[in-house]
Amino acid sequence: MAVRAAHPVRTLRDLVATLEAAITLVRTNAKSKPVHDLRTTTRRIEAQLELLALLPDLPEHRKPAKKARKLLRKLRRAAGRVRDLDVQRGLIRSKSDEAHKLRSLFKQQRGQAVERLLDIVHKHQSKLDRHLKALLEMLTSAQSLAIPAEHLIQLTLDWYAHQTSAPIHRNHRQLHDIRKAAKLARYIIESAGSASTRHLALTFESLQKSGGDWHDWHTLSRIARRELSSSSSLTQSFTHRREKSLAEYQSQLKALPRNLAPSNPRNIA
Repeated sequence: MAVRAAHPVRTLRDLVATLEAAITLVRTNAKSKPVHDLRTTTRRIEAQLELLALLPDLPEHRKPAKKARKLLRKLRRAAGRVRDLDVQRGLIRSKSDEAHKLRSLFKQQRGQAVERLLDIVHKHQSKLDRHLKALLEMLTSAQSLAIPAEHLIQLTLDWYAHQTSAPIHRNHRQLHDIRKAAKLARYIIESAGSASTRHLALTFESLQKSGGDWHDWHTLSRIARRELSSSSSLTQSFTHRREKSLAEYQSQLKALPRNLAPSNPRNIA
């Protein structure tokens, strides 16, 4: 059986084409799925750029990569704001007046967030296209570069360990950062598409989802406290879900294999 490998430059080229299509779709249809696809594609490109930064002896490409990263971050954050509002609205299952108030607020904010996203696309798409094109041109000679699956696994584990090495006492920001690192690590490892990398990709995906569930409930409970009150029954319901999802996330972090466990995982707050 042939050994599968990652082809980072080839994958990056494919993702740039996917990004172009995703932007075009969002400009005509900023519904939930197109926005989600846009956000995910920016993340996948960022993951390939992280992988390329780990590789020695590549053609010099840091300048356009840095410029592209900056614009990708703007685009991702704008798309992420819309996506987060979609998720928050979806989490509200109650039919109460308080729930209606929050859903109405999120609907209004989503309209504003879509305008912001489209404004960023309008202002920066041509520059982003130019930087990505320059980046790919600089990497043309590395087009055939292949990373064997086992080497990709080690690179990903080392990268993830570096991203999640932090002091013993973790705050909410650090928990959020661990989730984001798991997401990028998943996208890096998925680029090989082999049986040997699939289990690790699923582990990162599960960690990403667990951390994402906690973060969504944490955000929603915070908004409810601000917009309703801490004594609101809806706020209390969201807070309960937040604590439950946090416990599940903590449990998953503590159960990770040694080579994936964040440094000093106890005392996670």
